[in-house]
Amino acid sequence: MIQDPSLIVKRDVDGAPVHIGDRVTVIPDSTDGTISPGFLGRTGIVVALVYDDPVQQYPADPLIQVRVDGLGDDLFFLDELVSDRVHSRGRRKEHARPPRPGSHRLQ
Repeated sequence: MIQDPSLIVKRDVDGAPVHIGDRVTVIPDSTDGTISPGFLGRTGIVVALVYDDPVQQYPADPLIQVRVDGLGDDLFFLDELVSDRVHSRGRRKEHARPPRPGSHRLQ
């Protein structure tokens, strides 16, 4: 039996960079093509925090599950999103790092 160590949290986590229910906007362009084109520049709501490797990521570095009306859900790295909360912590607006190996996106 293979056990999946991923942790999916649908409530606020102390130390996480965003809160469930936060409005966020996906960056308008993706130089490496990792973001589905329909999501680029769209605004949605944070619905979950996903920790593929909880030991390394929890609590401050989750993938962020965002729901966009008419498109559904997708996972994003913090640097692929723009929000008041993200900027108040001094994060960059642009995509600043490539996806981590082994990270999975919803499609």
